[in-house]
Parts: sequence; C-alpha cells; structure tokens
Amino acid sequence: MKELEYAIEAADEGTFENLAAAFIRSRGYRTKEFRAGTGEWSARIWMRDRPGVACASVATDWREAMRASARKVKRLERERGDEYGLFVFVTNRDVTGLQEFDAEDEIAREYGWRLRLYHRQDLIGELYNTAPGLAKHHLDINLGFDTHHLATLEELRDERLDAIEARTDEATELEAGPAVAVHVVPNGIFSTERRRASSGIADPAVLGATDAPAVDARETLRIAYDRGGEGEYCGYALIRTDGLYESATTRLFEAGDEPLLRASAGADTAGLDAAITVAVRGALSALSGMGFAATASVWISVLGATDARLAYDEDGLEPAPSFGFDRYSTRVTTASIAPREHADVLGDLEPALSELWRAFGHPDGTPNVEDGEWRADPVSVGGVAFP
Repeated sequence: MKELEYAIEAADEGTFENLAAAFIRSRGYRTKEFRAGTGEWSARIWMRDRPGVACASVATDWREAMRASARKVKRLERERGDEYGLFVFVTNRDVTGLQEFDAEDEIAREYGWRLRLYHRQDLIGELYNTAPGLAKHHLDINLGFDTHHLATLEELRDERLDAIEARTDEATELEAGPAVAVHVVPNGIFSTERRRASSGIADPAVLGATDAPAVDARETLRIAYDRGGEGEYCGYALIRTDGLYESATTRLFEAGDEPLLRASAGADTAGLDAAITVAVRGALSALSGMGFAATASVWISVLGATDARLAYDEDGLEPAPSFGFDRYSTRVTTASIAPREHADVLGDLEPALSELWRAFGHPDGTPNVEDGEWRADPVSVGGVAFP
C-alpha cells in the first residue's frame, strides 16, 4: 500500500494523466478526445447519456488547479454550444470529506455542474481492490500481493454467505426464504491489532429495517435483529471487532410462488437501492468511529432467489425475466470510510446497484441513481427521509 501511495503522489504529469484516463473508464464513464502531456489534459465523458468533461492534475494546490480547469471547461462549453452536466476532476493529492463537500458546492454554484472529485485515496482503493492491472501498466507496480488480498477478502465473503444460506452462526434466527446481503470489509481487517471492544461499537444498521432493532453486544461483535410482523427475525446486521460489517434480510422480498424483490419503496419497506445505501452509509460511519480509515470493499449479494423478479413500478416497463441465480454477488465496490452524506455513498455504490439491476434483466441499470445522484422520489427508510 505504501509503495502504491508513493507512486501516485510522485507520478509525473503524463503518467498521472494516463492513469486518470484509465481510472475514470474503470468507474463506468464513456470517454472521447483525450489530450495528455499538454498541461491541459481533458476528455469528453458521458455517464449514460449525460455529457461532461473530465480533467486531471498533479498540482500541489489541487483547488486552484480544479478552478483553472473549470474555467477552461466553461469556455469550451460556450465555444461548442454544449451543455455539460458533469465535471470530473482527478487529483493525486489527498482531499478531506469537508474539502470535497465545499468543492462540490462551489462548482454547482459557479457553473451549475455536478462535480465528481476523485483523489489519491480513491485511486488507491480502485487499484488496490479491483484494478491491479492499472497499477502495473501505468506505475510499474506489481500488486500480486494485493490481488491475493482481494482473493482472501472474497473467501471471507463466501464463508459468510455460506453461513447465511445454511442459517448457521449469526444467521440462525433469520427466517427462511430468499435474502439480500451486504458486506463491508475495511482494508485493515486482517490487522492483528484489536480495534475495539464490542461495547464500544455503534449499533449496526439493519438492511431494510423499518423499526428500531433489538441489539445484543457479544464478546467479538455487536448484532442487531429486525423482527418481522409475525415475530420471526427477517433481518440482522453485525459489526465485528475486526471491522467486518454484514447485514442480511428477507424483508425486501414479497413471498409467493414467484418472489418479488422490491425495487420501489412500499408501505412497510424501503426499496432496494435506498435500503442498501442507508445500510452501507451507517456501516462506513461506524467503521470510521472504530478507527478505520482509507477504504473498504463492499459487496451486494442475493441468495436463494432463482425464481425471483425485480418489482419496479414504472409505466411501460417490460416485465423482467426471473433472476436465474441461486447465489449472486456483485463485483467489489470501493468506498471511502468516513461519516458521509447519502450522495457520496450513492456515487460509490452506483456501479454495484446497476450491476444488480442488469442481473435482474434491466439492461440500463438502476433508474434511481445517475452519476451519484438520487433520481427517484424521496422515500422513507426506517422513518428517516432519504436521500
């Protein structure tokens, strides 16, 4: 990790521009017209059909570099008669959460654009967890050890999914039926240092819960249970003292011969996207409070839902086919660990949420989130307004 961090910080202009170009493609942006090595690197980008421009800089004063790039993009917008909704800026410097919020407000106020600011920790998380090939190609760093680390994380995830399927360990009380599970795994989980006693961990947010859960503090974890309408536990969430967050629920499914996974909010449940975002946001905040920093790996999994369909209330939407998977996990998503706004977590989760929608037969991905912004109507999650 230190070698990768130093290489990103010390990268020359041309190297970093090429790395930034590959990075934003890995985040799902379509790109065109890259110009590198000129001191004015930029690329036209699209997220779905929403156009914008991406820029990158190795300048020490990333704020002034961002402002200078924004002015150039505004001139480009006027000269071409275009209208951009997105402005992506990539820097190899560290940026705090508060600085990121301030930058987003400034760009929105001055230009009316949605800013996506990616900084050094974002790059480290992407290369470390999901794209080690980019580190080798652009920085000449072999992350073979880090690839092994990701495989170890996946083994941990699969071990936990086995327990949920079998209703063993902490999933013993979970009612039968198809389930959605979320795992958040901080990058320091295999440290031998004991982070905190279970009594000092924040109550974990249960995926999809509508009422305050019952919480139990055990020796190595803190666990919360979501009781269903008939007294059975339809969901739980835990945070272990080593940092693992896990939540599983059957509440998001409507039972029947053909189970329906609720994509829209109902009278007694949040929709899929909102429920996952709230749970992950709570987990990241709790991990920050435990002393974890940098990034975490996030997976969304669906279990025992071979015949399930995604129920989405939208006029004219064709019925999607049955899911067809008895177990499915999205690709790992990297999220920054900190107490954060819903909008920031949505930006991290959007690729995984869209992947899950596509797996359920919706080729355009989730309609609820676009470029990290909530596009659906506000909903209530556990009695709290979202987003």
